Amino acid sequence: MIDNLDKRIIDILRKDSRCPFVDIAQQIGVSEGTVRSRVHRMMSEGTIKGFTIKTSSKNVKALVEICIDVNTDSQEIADKLIQYDGINEVFEVTGDQDLIAIVDVESSQRLNDIIESVRRNDNIISTRTRLILKEHYGE
Repeated sequence: MIDNLDKRIIDILRKDSRCPFVDIAQQIGVSEGTVRSRVHRMMSEGTIKGFTIKTSSKNVKALVEICIDVNTDSQEIADKLIQYDGINEVFEVTGDQDLIAIVDVESSQRLNDIIESVRRNDNIISTRTRLILKEHYGE
């Protein structure tokens, strides 16, 4: 279970996953050892699943909304989709669509290839694609 201190550490790491523990400690008023041990604990418990970077690129990025058949295991479909080269994340969501895949590829042709491949799955009823025009990140 995470407490307020863990949340503050996570907030800082979300903005900059490379922020040194000593800098985090100074920002929140605890020792560097406290930050280190809490980050390691949250990693071992699965609260923090990994650290990533954000890149600026000329790639084509899109959200692909996917509607699946009623009696289909959404986890199974998500596990298949995340294996596609170019699909970075897959979310199970509520609403009209069942899944959202985040695609980051080098060209619109590659995006189209992925969408066509996704549509060939028997349990996928439809897709809707939204191109990402501009990205905004927290500091």
